[in-house]
Amino acid sequence: YLLLCCAANAFIVPSRHEIPTTLLAKKSKGKRKTGAAAAGGGFGKKPAAADVIDVDDDYSAFPALEAGVKETLVPAPAELQTASSDLDAEIYDRLAQIYGFGSFNYAEGEGPADTAEEDEASEAATSTQMSFDELLSGESSSSPSSSGFDDLLEASKTSPSSSSSSSDLSALIAEATGGSSSSTTVAEPKVDPSAPVGPLDLAKLPPFEHFRVLNVDPMVLAIDDFFTPEECDKYVQLAMKPDPELAPTVEIQSKTVGKNARDRAQRTSTTWFNHFKSTPELMSKASRLLGLSGIDRWEEPQIVRYRKGEKFTWHLDALAPDGELASLGGQRVATLLVYLSDLSEDQGGATMFRDLGEDDGPLKVAPKKGSALLFFPAAGGIANAPFDIRTLHCGEAVAKDSSTDKWISQIWLRETKYKPTAPPDNSHAAAAGAINDFCNSK
Repeated sequence: YLLLCCAANAFIVPSRHEIPTTLLAKKSKGKRKTGAAAAGGGFGKKPAAADVIDVDDDYSAFPALEAGVKETLVPAPAELQTASSDLDAEIYDRLAQIYGFGSFNYAEGEGPADTAEEDEASEAATSTQMSFDELLSGESSSSPSSSGFDDLLEASKTSPSSSSSSSDLSALIAEATGGSSSSTTVAEPKVDPSAPVGPLDLAKLPPFEHFRVLNVDPMVLAIDDFFTPEECDKYVQLAMKPDPELAPTVEIQSKTVGKNARDRAQRTSTTWFNHFKSTPELMSKASRLLGLSGIDRWEEPQIVRYRKGEKFTWHLDALAPDGELASLGGQRVATLLVYLSDLSEDQGGATMFRDLGEDDGPLKVAPKKGSALLFFPAAGGIANAPFDIRTLHCGEAVAKDSSTDKWISQIWLRETKYKPTAPPDNSHAAAAGAINDFCNSK
């Protein structure tokens, strides 16, 4: 099931529950896709080299989705997008069967998935990978196939920002912020960043109760009771006034540096990389939400500030193919961001999904203080298409006359255990005490 979310041929998820018609994926018309249909990896025809895209029109860099991929999109009914309540059983089924989160938001009195079970599930998903081109064409191949989708990745494969060596903090920063960064010296760690994390009391946190389903396929959820107002304010202060007892938080001016004007304009913001132990609320609640028994698959938590006029244009959160990716935790399988400030529709700053929502989108999610946004950028990490291209999204520019900045906290989940490299001396294990203190205070 992990393999099917991004395929052009639509599917129906089997369930022990009756799934309402409004939540079913659209049925395939039965046409087998040809090799030509698969050539763009799900994106339509790329603009010709002579078709120079206006730099000011930076929201049009990606081609439109192919018709076959569009057929798999399932918007959420209006009532699910606005009603803040627990999820229906069929949504839990989809989270388990398509995305592999069988213990998602488990009920009080139950427990998270066992770590060994999580690792086995990840290994099973990896061992059953098939080519995205095979899925699109309906054919099987014993050797890796190439497609026009590789062209879309070529820049990231050859760019310095695609490097993710665990000893290279500048590469990590580039990977997380969408571009290359200035040279940064990494001190030798005083703690082992791969040390095992002790038992965590995550099950002592109550389940979340206030969800909005913003899109069914691919799944996009809002969790309105994720952070309290006090927790939001604490995280803003954590960025502005870091804890002096911790090693310095890494602060990055996230304006992308690239070869051309488009690259340089892609992202303008400020990002802080935080210690796991300084963010126990985020680490505890994120793991509790996804039904994890530990935190060692999470990347470094970040806090991001967008001032007036700052933005992040269309991008995909999943990582480009890299020979070292599997040894560094594998693909990003979940994106979780928490809005730390409120912005009204006319203040901008919305998270926008280009191809989702009714009437060909975009789906716009306005920042709501304390609310979290969850989606799944890789849909299992299908070979030759490591992205669920349907999750293409951007951070809308904050309006010039906005009375407030946009603040978010964000974090990504990898397939397997992840070794942190920033800030210096950061480790999952060091956060265990703070996490258990937080969980036991609830």
